[in-house]
Amino acid sequence: MTGSNDPAAGSEPTAAPDADRDSVLDDVTRELVQRLPCGVKRLLAVPYNHVQRVRADRSFRRRAASFESRTPAPDAPRHVVCVVVDALRADAVDPETTPFMAARRAGTALTPSPWTFPAVTSLVTGRYPHEHGSMRRSDDADRGATDLVIPPTLPDADRTLPEAFASAGYETYGGFAFHMPFFALGGRFATHRVYDDAPAETVLDDFRDWLDRRRDGRTFSYLHLADLHEPVDPPAECWNRYDVDDSIEGIRRWRFRETPDVGPEGERYREHRRRLYRAAAAHVDDRLAALRTALPADVALLVTGDHGEALWERSALDARTFVDSRPAYGIDHGGTPFEAVARVPLVAEGLDVDAGGGPASLVDVAPTLLDALGHADALPATGVPLTDGVPEDRVPLVEAARYGHERKAAYLDGWKLVVSRGDDAAVGFRLPADGDGAAAEAELPPDVRRRLYDALPAWPDGTHPERHVSGMARRRLEDLGYV
Repeated sequence: MTGSNDPAAGSEPTAAPDADRDSVLDDVTRELVQRLPCGVKRLLAVPYNHVQRVRADRSFRRRAASFESRTPAPDAPRHVVCVVVDALRADAVDPETTPFMAARRAGTALTPSPWTFPAVTSLVTGRYPHEHGSMRRSDDADRGATDLVIPPTLPDADRTLPEAFASAGYETYGGFAFHMPFFALGGRFATHRVYDDAPAETVLDDFRDWLDRRRDGRTFSYLHLADLHEPVDPPAECWNRYDVDDSIEGIRRWRFRETPDVGPEGERYREHRRRLYRAAAAHVDDRLAALRTALPADVALLVTGDHGEALWERSALDARTFVDSRPAYGIDHGGTPFEAVARVPLVAEGLDVDAGGGPASLVDVAPTLLDALGHADALPATGVPLTDGVPEDRVPLVEAARYGHERKAAYLDGWKLVVSRGDDAAVGFRLPADGDGAAAEAELPPDVRRRLYDALPAWPDGTHPERHVSGMARRRLEDLGYV
């Protein structure tokens, strides 16, 4: 399911480009850009991002004429703001660290994928990666470590959450702190902003300027923040508040990745890396609290993560069971869907959200927001509106790993199964009854194990093309640790 908007292999990924007119760089120009010094490339990032925004805006306008017209429900919120905090794990939201989000926490949800591209595509479509097709197409163990390959984007004809709101007369805005979510969702908003690893205040301040001119209308906005994503570098006061030692070598990035036994130096690094993660989460919470005071009264606000972040909780199990092509065991995201990566918070205000019953999933976000619009069935979603809870017998999925062999997880009635065909591995877990705390490795009941196996979708077979990232786009993603 590659769609007509897939660039050819080796070209820059863009948002639904026109044919030749919208190709980002030809082969000769691309090779020249790759040879430029890093400082020159950074200077070129500003016009590069501008070109990307202009093309994405134009792509949206080209397709908007074909949108079905809808009328919002009489009680539909006039302004809807969906904030995705990259790498925000569920247990990062607590009253001490993140009081703004904690006061509005409606529960937790499972991400459909442990990395950004498939996860955000699922969020705006209400479908799993194997259904929308924006996932890695190979089960090779070495894919994704040194060769930056990203999935195909959605076909032009596929509609998404922001486009459904646009069809109901809402002006739409997509603000992206870095490029990966933009590569997945670019062209789906009337107005785009994309940055090079911008802090939350930059993304949110620019959004507020846009919104201030539209307070009397109707708006839908998607804001993707990167403060918890590598490299992690919150303001100095956050380092001080959480007593993070910034003299530790490489503390802003991942180290001690390959082995569970890291010695005293590694243990000190790990402790301060965890503190740094909390410091960044606290900073994002402060920025969201400030944003809320600036939003109109009639606003529906939803905050979640695209995936969580592992901080060595399962490093030994990961290393002895699965292959990771980086390698990186029990840290970061994109690999094995342990709970630290698979579970994200649901924070809501001005929305009727009930995350009770079976586990909620990010595939439920689009149906929930569309239900508030009065058009819950506007998209062919697998997810359900979170207004009346989740069916207890539903089997939610996590799939589409980025590194190593494909790993899939399925959940049912407090049990979890993680399976990797390439690793010839299957690990069962018993989840804590209250949803908090660590899952315990366990032997699944035979009937549960059978049902979870049966629920797993097919493994990727390499029959559909992926896209190689090069030139300016590759440089932007290398800075964020994608290769």
